Amino acid sequence: MNAADDEVIQVREDVRQVGTRRSRDDHDISFAKKVAFGVGHFYNDLCASMWFTYLMIYMEKVLKFRSSRAGLLMLIGQVTDGISTPLVGIFSDSNILPSCFEKIGRRLSWHLIGSILVSISFPFIFNKCFLCKSTTSEWFEVLWFVPFIMVFQFGWASVQISHLALIPELSSVPSSRSTMNSLRYAFSVIANLSVFFTLAWLLSESTGHSSIGPWDFGHFRLAALLAVGLGIIVSLIFHIFTREPENRRRHSRLNSFSSDASELARMQWTSWFGYMQFYQIALLYMLSRLYINVSQVYFPFYITSTQNCEKKYVAILPMISYLSSFTVSIINSHPKIGGISKKVIYWVGLLAGLLSCTAMLFDLPGWKIFGLAVGIGIAQAILLITSLSITADLINRNTESGAFVYGAMSFLDKLANGVAYQVIELWNPTCDSSKPHEACVIFYRRIMVFVPGACLVLAAIIMISLAPFKIGERSRRELRDDEQRILDEDQEE
Repeated sequence: MNAADDEVIQVREDVRQVGTRRSRDDHDISFAKKVAFGVGHFYNDLCASMWFTYLMIYMEKVLKFRSSRAGLLMLIGQVTDGISTPLVGIFSDSNILPSCFEKIGRRLSWHLIGSILVSISFPFIFNKCFLCKSTTSEWFEVLWFVPFIMVFQFGWASVQISHLALIPELSSVPSSRSTMNSLRYAFSVIANLSVFFTLAWLLSESTGHSSIGPWDFGHFRLAALLAVGLGIIVSLIFHIFTREPENRRRHSRLNSFSSDASELARMQWTSWFGYMQFYQIALLYMLSRLYINVSQVYFPFYITSTQNCEKKYVAILPMISYLSSFTVSIINSHPKIGGISKKVIYWVGLLAGLLSCTAMLFDLPGWKIFGLAVGIGIAQAILLITSLSITADLINRNTESGAFVYGAMSFLDKLANGVAYQVIELWNPTCDSSKPHEACVIFYRRIMVFVPGACLVLAAIIMISLAPFKIGERSRRELRDDEQRILDEDQEE
């Protein structure tokens, strides 16, 4: 027996002694600090609400861009975001920071950098081209927005990944992580409601037009500026009251003990590619986000074109949807709900989403359209909160590469969304008149039914494949591979 065998035996002995050592590694934070953490993504959510819900309709109806070019801008933004997320994850995990940010912490530093970039770029997106004249080509106007969109998306990704990566850093208790995800989503709902309330008020002002058009430019610009101002204030609150703990696994290779084999080995970002659950949960997260984002982007078009509602309802109905989401997020943060299997809760979200998609096959006059908004909100809240909680369970205590995991999943999510928007817009019929023709009515109905519906069906298949397994648990073969990998690295050093 050599030294390597002795070390493997010692690792297994550590696992058997988990009962006496686990309590020393468990760490948690107070509820007040969880609330302070929850507001950390509020600024991003304000901007995301404007981006996903109103960018397409703003570009097409207010700036009068062709559908394909509006879709191209959305694609550029999503691809930039998708590429940025794993890069930010790797930079954050590697603690690559300018010297002036080192004392803040690796997660909080990238959050601050991202917030600054968002503040600089976002006001230009919901604005006009300052260098353009009446004779300027549409392509030049489109290109004007590209650098601002790219800077905004990099900043947005920096905030998103650093904030998500803080969850497993702040607490190792699964129920507390679920609570933080619920609070995070609750504030996300509040952010969206703020945007919808503002636009409902602005669009209700008399302009002599019942439909959205160039005359509403000032309303969208003011809403974006208000979002930036409020976002900066809330971000300052987050940074004042949130302190990043020292990474408990940064300087040690085998200093965390649990019954789960996944917690024994220190995970580099490349290590995740060897685990099947990484791919399964990445697909699950991607499909959940694709359902949420496509529903959010095309809901205003469905409201105005398919259901022929007045323009104020592009704010009122999403507001109702997010009120139901807020209710679900509050219920989900209750400790008793935290004890229910996340897989069971996710299935409830799938059922609510499928029922909503089925309902949109039919005309929904009167109160029925409000019921649809409630159903969509319930499904979105459950799917997002639960998919994030499942991702945190996958990371478990391997927080040293947690940002990369969130970044990789976000990369897949953003790339899929960008491609989906571009393909949809290439098929989009021209709907310029105040009363859309039949092709537009049918088009937006099909988009809202079949694209999100297909995402939910595929997510159900992924959930079935995950049913026999515990999230974050590895097989014995994977444990042996981890042990051997660590020993090989030690010998090289």
